[in-house]
Amino acid sequence: MRADVTAQPARISALWFGIQAVWSAILGVFLQSRVSEFAGAGDVRAYAWIAAGGALVAAIVQVVAGFWSDRHLAVRGHRRFFYIAGIAAGAAALPAFFATPSLFGLIAAFVALQIGLNVAGGPYQAAIPDAVGEEHSGSASGWMSVSSFAGSVTGLIVAATLHGLWAAAALVAALLGGAVVALNHLRTLPATPARNAPLRVTRPMLTIMISRAAINVGFYTLLGFLFFFVRESLHVSDARTMTGLLFLAFTLAGVSGAMLAGRAADRYDKRIVISIAAVAIGVAVGAFALAPNEPVAFAAAIASGCAWGAFFTADWAIAYAVLPRGAMAAAMGIWNLAAALPQIVAPAITAPLVTAVDAMHAGAGPRVAFALVIVEFIAGAALLWTLRREAFAQPEGAGAAV
Repeated sequence: MRADVTAQPARISALWFGIQAVWSAILGVFLQSRVSEFAGAGDVRAYAWIAAGGALVAAIVQVVAGFWSDRHLAVRGHRRFFYIAGIAAGAAALPAFFATPSLFGLIAAFVALQIGLNVAGGPYQAAIPDAVGEEHSGSASGWMSVSSFAGSVTGLIVAATLHGLWAAAALVAALLGGAVVALNHLRTLPATPARNAPLRVTRPMLTIMISRAAINVGFYTLLGFLFFFVRESLHVSDARTMTGLLFLAFTLAGVSGAMLAGRAADRYDKRIVISIAAVAIGVAVGAFALAPNEPVAFAAAIASGCAWGAFFTADWAIAYAVLPRGAMAAAMGIWNLAAALPQIVAPAITAPLVTAVDAMHAGAGPRVAFALVIVEFIAGAALLWTLRREAFAQPEGAGAAV
């Protein structure tokens, strides 16, 4: 790996700020509210199908872009082509998402957004390992976490305060602003030497993927059905704004959780950090499911957000230790299937349950969905305990291929 002389992780991570701002606003609030405008009484089922389809597109694009960018890196010494093309496509899709007058147009814009941001985001997750030496990996990962949560806060503020093309303009500004900061710095760095290591899928890699998938099914159940919980279970008239505020509280609390967990993940067994976080989320989401009013819901959002921040930090630390550096973008693309596929699974398995329970008792469906979140988080954390501790300290390319 090349020596880290001039790379500045704070500037490299700026691209992640814009991407997270967009996804927090779109997946947290705007997709649900826009689908509700067109689908009426069938909005839960329509949302489930659209969210699942978009996630499938994301999964395919990330894997293809990851492998392609590793090959591009070997020839060009950088991945900037993918960042520029993807961000440009995503910025073009955002106004269409908010301006389209039809459900078909909304679907087309959402798919275009998924393609663009995953062409950029898949390869981009290898930007830190490309530029930063292993001796600085901890602080670099910390900057990625800061940018991620800052972007999420920005996106949720947009979702809670702006509508229509004003919201699109704000999200485009965040996306392009982060891209300009990151790209202006990346183009000054020396070319990354090609590692030319083939991707080998190891047993530890599969284990962390399945664990991450289970936990992300829980996260996307919470993310995807909070709007319906606020509207149907808490009976809030302005569900869009309240959902944005709850996610804002969740995300701000996540910053504290990430800061607390960072040092703990370095000093102690990362599985312990994730397990404690999963249990804490289970308790907090249980309080969410039983919340009788908005103040209790806000308290539950803060508690679960703090626990999610701890999980987020430890999860990246485990991936950084286990994934092969010689094929990092390809590995990240496959690893991110554990984040993309749950976006398909979560609405597919939860929407029919919510609909069925609501038919028996109006407003109870989203509460039952939150009960599922608890099970999914605990199951994902438990799976990590099948890993041996040596898996977190593998040399590059180590591990038995399966």
